Amino acid sequence: MASIDFIERGYFEQLFRMGGGYVLDFTNREFQEFVYEKIRIDVYAKYPGLSKAKILRSIIAEYDNVTVGKLLLEFMRYMQAKGDVTDANRETFAKCAEIGNRLIGKSTTVKQPKPTPPAKPITSTIDYDLFLKELVDISNCSDTPQSRGYALERYLNKLFGAYGLEPRGSFKIVGEQIDGSFLLHNEVYLLEAKWTNKKIDKGDLVIFNEKVASKSGFTRGLFVSYAGFTDEALATFANGRTINTILMTVQELSIALGRKLDLTTVLWNKVRALAEEGDFNKSIFDM
Repeated sequence: MASIDFIERGYFEQLFRMGGGYVLDFTNREFQEFVYEKIRIDVYAKYPGLSKAKILRSIIAEYDNVTVGKLLLEFMRYMQAKGDVTDANRETFAKCAEIGNRLIGKSTTVKQPKPTPPAKPITSTIDYDLFLKELVDISNCSDTPQSRGYALERYLNKLFGAYGLEPRGSFKIVGEQIDGSFLLHNEVYLLEAKWTNKKIDKGDLVIFNEKVASKSGFTRGLFVSYAGFTDEALATFANGRTINTILMTVQELSIALGRKLDLTTVLWNKVRALAEEGDFNKSIFDM
């Protein structure tokens, strides 16, 4: 059982609006997917017939500090991404952040760097407007496509860093140039970023996918393109090969920022679509 008392549980009940069996604005399906993604519990298999609020209360009562603290903090990150932290609940949010960080063994006031923490303390929000403006500034730049490509690499490195995805900038290995890499749910993804007016063709996708596959069986890739991808590439890329790469356009990225969507959730939805449906190009409009 997590070390959280009656009064502390009350703060979360208030913050997550758990009256009437609800938890925030989650539907049953969204709640099931969210909890499974964060702590690998299939809530409706383990707690059949219970409401979302009762399920969360049961998890708090039955699981350890780190598991419970991680889940509570992830719900709070979801609130931040949705813009649900307001003047009315900011004080309660701060109390809950302190409790959640205590449960996972973190302090919100003293920085204690560790290599792989169970969850990240909540200390700041994503400045969606600033990141969207910087992306627009790159598109308005009159430099060469190559320089805009480098600017996009630096931008993605900064953006992924803000989400705690532990990005690594461009690097070289024997015979290859890698635009960067990042971690998503403890899995390594190689990054390819192209800012050209010409759509990416099948050949470019095949080369990058082979580059990803040559590293290990668990390495994956993200290909970000400004102009998108040719119809031929999208239609035939998967023919006769295993795909370890998901695709994203700069337009999708700008839509995610404009809607203040959580980038990790957007990327994870693309990964799940590849794993479950074989869809390497899941559109943000279908999420």
